[in-house]
Formats: sequence, structure tokens, C-alpha cells
Amino acid sequence: MKIPLLFCVFLSAAAFAQDLKPIASPNLKAPLSSDWVLRHGTWETKDGEITATELPEQKHVAVLWHQVALQTGAVECEFQFSGARGFLLGCDGDKHLGRIVITNKEIRLMDDSTEVKGKTPSTLLASAKLDLKANEWHKLRYEWNGERMAATLDGTSVEATNANLGLKKSRWWFAVSGASMKIREVKVLGVQP
Repeated sequence: MKIPLLFCVFLSAAAFAQDLKPIASPNLKAPLSSDWVLRHGTWETKDGEITATELPEQKHVAVLWHQVALQTGAVECEFQFSGARGFLLGCDGDKHLGRIVITNKEIRLMDDSTEVKGKTPSTLLASAKLDLKANEWHKLRYEWNGERMAATLDGTSVEATNANLGLKKSRWWFAVSGASMKIREVKVLGVQP
């Protein structure tokens, strides 16, 4: 008997979700734990939200690392653009591996391992059109497992498989381009080595 492809996708997603355990769920009313490292910009926690802002003098997007090595993981959160141009989430190993890039018009999944700053850009693996409104909350799930990365944003999904995405991971991160953006309801799930 031939099993429909759609059914196989649902089975795969369900199995993936069952393997994940809670890793972090910060209340965002107090400073973040030492697992979180502010790299660039400002990341202010208050009243259950993070407000992230890029600082122009740093000439780099605002970046917040979560220093927990998850080879399989997922991040769930809600966010709203309040002047920011882009929201990014990604994974690193010895260097950048992969990321999703969200603007108000598009979500893109990128292979970052091919990037050489100023010479070679990241490789686009998947994309979908969006129409996100400023100052409205949007629900996001970003996940990775082996060579697979995927994201679902308000019901719109992107997914890709690439050998470079399967390299060993040392952390995952949030990044914000511009000023400013709010993030809440952060949940990190994963399988620790």
C-alpha cells in the first residue's frame, strides 16, 4: 500500500516535535540568564517583552546569542515590528550555518556557510511572500534537525534541506535590523547532546 506524501510529512513533523524537551522559557520581566549573550545592539527585558534595537554606531544588526548547543531544536516566539526592517534567527557552528530572514514582505531561509563577507552572499534555499503589519503581533516557530531547517510564521511555512545545515551547532541566535522590535512568549525546545 502506498502512503500519501502529505501523511508522511505529518508523521515526520509529529515525531520531530515529540523528541524536543523544554530548554528555556525566560519570563522577560528580569535580566536574561547567563546562557544569553548580548553581542550587538540593545536588548531590554521588561514587562514580559524584549525590545531590541540596532545601534547605528556599531555598524551591525542587534544580536542576542543563546549559548546552548542544540543539534535539534526549535524556537517559538511572538514578535512585532515597531520600526525594525528585519528579524533574523539562525544557528552557528564554527561559523554561521543557516538563518531565516523575515521582513514585512518576505520570509527567506538561507545557507550561511557559503557566505564570504563582502564577496559571496548567503545562498537562498526557500522563500515565501508575506504581508506583515507593523505594531501587530506575529507568531513564529523556527526549527532545525540534522540537515533540515524550517520556519512557520502566521501559517506561512518555508523548509529546506542542505548538507551545510547539518554541521555541528554551538548556539542559535536572534538578530534585529533597525529600530525597534518587540519579542515575547519565547520558548526554546531541543535535544541536548
